[in-house]
Amino acid sequence: MGKIVEHKLRVLVRLDLDPTAAVLEVTGCLTTDSCHALPPLIRRTAALLGAPTITVDLMPARHIEHDAVSYLEGLAGTHRETIPDVRIQCPETLPECPAHQFAQVGGDR
Repeated sequence: MGKIVEHKLRVLVRLDLDPTAAVLEVTGCLTTDSCHALPPLIRRTAALLGAPTITVDLMPARHIEHDAVSYLEGLAGTHRETIPDVRIQCPETLPECPAHQFAQVGGDR
């Protein structure tokens, strides 16, 4: 029987001295399930700063699913009234989940 892989998402909200910009730094695993946690954080950050430019930085994430990135990119264009100027920083090659890789290696034995 395979191991259950637990995907943890961590988000750090960085606010600069410039009150018109914020960065949500995403670490851990960004999956199609966990990506739904980001829009409320984006909205709260925007409300705190008065609709700034918000960058969602996925570069430090350990695992990113393509559908999760598509979801976030879709938010930027379709919810202008509740979600401000959102920019997504994402690596060109999406990293695979290390837990999946480890489970596959362990399962081959």
